[in-house]
Formats: sequence, C-alpha cells, structure tokens
Amino acid sequence: MADMGTKEASEKWGVSQSRVQKWCRTCGDKRITQDRKGCPWHIPKNYPNPFKK
Repeated sequence: MADMGTKEASEKWGVSQSRVQKWCRTCGDKRITQDRKGCPWHIPKNYPNPFKK
C-alpha cells in the first residue's frame, strides 16, 4: 500500500492525529487526497515530515 492514514502519519511523525487532520485540510498539496468529505485522508507513505523543524 502506497498511502497511509492520519493515525499512521501521526505515529510516524510524532504529533497528534488531530494535528495531522488539520494539516491535511489546510496544506493544499495535491498528493494529500480524500475520496470525499468525511472520508479518511490518503497521505503518501514516503511523504516528508511537515512538522520537523
């Protein structure tokens, strides 16, 4: 599987799931997709950590 959800991303990146969900809604990256509103987010597994400073 080439995608991960917000739960897996939050564990991988060390931030809360709600923070990842908010980031998905606001980032504007075309690689971050959602089938329709209310469905899980699809984040590429190799996506770089956007929260890393």
